[in-house]
Amino acid sequence: MWKLPSLRRLIETAVPELARDPERLIVMAADGQAVSTLAGGLSFEYRYTAAITVLDYTGHTDALFVPILAWVRVHQSELLDSPATQDRGVEFLVEHLNTAAVDIGIRVPLTERAIVRPDQAHPTRFHVTHPAEPCHPGGQCLPEHWELWLKDQKLAEWDIAAPPERARFAL
Repeated sequence: MWKLPSLRRLIETAVPELARDPERLIVMAADGQAVSTLAGGLSFEYRYTAAITVLDYTGHTDALFVPILAWVRVHQSELLDSPATQDRGVEFLVEHLNTAAVDIGIRVPLTERAIVRPDQAHPTRFHVTHPAEPCHPGGQCLPEHWELWLKDQKLAEWDIAAPPERARFAL
């Protein structure tokens, strides 16, 4: 699974205090399933929830949620496409620790495809690949640099790379 490390890197980039104090950021899979129909092979789909926990957070919550939603737009766009998934796409719970700090739990449902193909040269060997998400219809699929400002204060800054299949081509 590659989405969890990608999501963690994004949050650490957007909120550098979490990169400097990494034990305050927990990103793990919860409620996972490996779903396969056995139709034509061993390919399957991971279905799980990214459980993100930010401990003792004193920054602005927009600095967390805007980058996460930008990441979802690229890596799990169907959560934002349909009213059926928009209502439950990114959920959160906040526990106030004092007047300045909170613990935040964020849940994002994710899927990842695993394509399993037999090795033609060896009858009992298989190769697995994890294709990137397809480009969202109407999206540019270009590398993006983001900055988030609230009035005159920069809250966060991050980059979202071009999908690997697009990065090979000069656009």
